[in-house]
Parts: sequence; C-alpha cells; structure tokens
Amino acid sequence: MTEWLVVGVVALIVLGPERLPSLVRMAGRATGKVRGLWSDVQRELDGSLPADEVKELAENVRELRAQTNVKQFVRRLAVDEERRQG
Repeated sequence: MTEWLVVGVVALIVLGPERLPSLVRMAGRATGKVRGLWSDVQRELDGSLPADEVKELAENVRELRAQTNVKQFVRRLAVDEERRQG
C-alpha cells in the first residue's frame, strides 16, 4: 500500500494536479477494458474445453502446487499416461 502512495505522490509532483485526475480516469478505463477482455477469454475457454479436461487440468495444477519435487510429479504423470494408453 505504501508503494502506491509513493507512486501517487511522485505522479502528482511530475504531472501536476491538473493532469493527474484525467490520467487516473484513463488508467481506470484501460483497466476495465482489460478485465472485460480477460473475462471474455475465460468465457471462451470455458465454452470450448470439455468440462472433464478442465477438471483434470485443475487437479494437475493443484498437485503441482502441492509437490515439492516437480520432476517426480512429471514422471508420475508420464507413467500414469503410459498405463492409460498401454
């Protein structure tokens, strides 16, 4: 939080009180547009990927986060995949 306060003070000094409000409004609009685009991308991905694949990917990510040894996790996934195929 203090970093944002420092950024705000520096911006106020550099830009001046006349231009700072319009810059903040412009940044807010840009942030809103980016969030909207990101939401559209997420919706598109949710609609295009089958639910079971999304669930499996989420489980893999959870396991990856929980693992301390990533190499061992990847090997285990490869072995599981070989067993499924063979």
